[in-house]
Amino acid sequence: MNRSTLFRSFSLPKLGTQQLVVLALLMALDMVLGRLSVGTNMLRISFGFVAISLIAKLYGPLWTMLVAAVLDIVGATIISPNGNFFFGFTLSAIVAGLIYGTAYYGYEHTRLLRVVIAVILVSIIINLISNTLWLQMMYHPISNWQTFYAFITPRLIKQIIFVPIQILITYIFLNNAIIKHLITELFNKKS
Repeated sequence: MNRSTLFRSFSLPKLGTQQLVVLALLMALDMVLGRLSVGTNMLRISFGFVAISLIAKLYGPLWTMLVAAVLDIVGATIISPNGNFFFGFTLSAIVAGLIYGTAYYGYEHTRLLRVVIAVILVSIIINLISNTLWLQMMYHPISNWQTFYAFITPRLIKQIIFVPIQILITYIFLNNAIIKHLITELFNKKS
């Protein structure tokens, strides 16, 4: 990626009608995949990463950060308004969008190393550290290392099991011929 491509990846380009429709469909897919999760509030497995990874590859870091924030707020306040909105999770979604967008945007073929680094960074920084801290702040009024370890231990086991699965699914999905064709049709065509 040269310097001008890197600069363009951190701009908020104007989107055409087709691009907006695809973005809306991917946002809907993220909401559906996020709701089809297994587990409790403390330990949940979901496949929402598929849609947000595709948004990151197609639209870049800034759009992905914006979409991640909107999806988190809409998901917590409108779709399941049970009082679980916490701004920390919105911040986590924004940072995850930045990581995915930076790793995947602007590359025709997403290399396995990029996927591994992005997934591991999100797993450690967001899923293990930040989200565990937010959960502890929400559900346990006494903050000390013992409660943090009690919160992080099952989440660490989940990440150890789920990270290789997420890497494999993301790599296969982002390098799929249909996805590459979609990128070519939507973003490389001159109107």
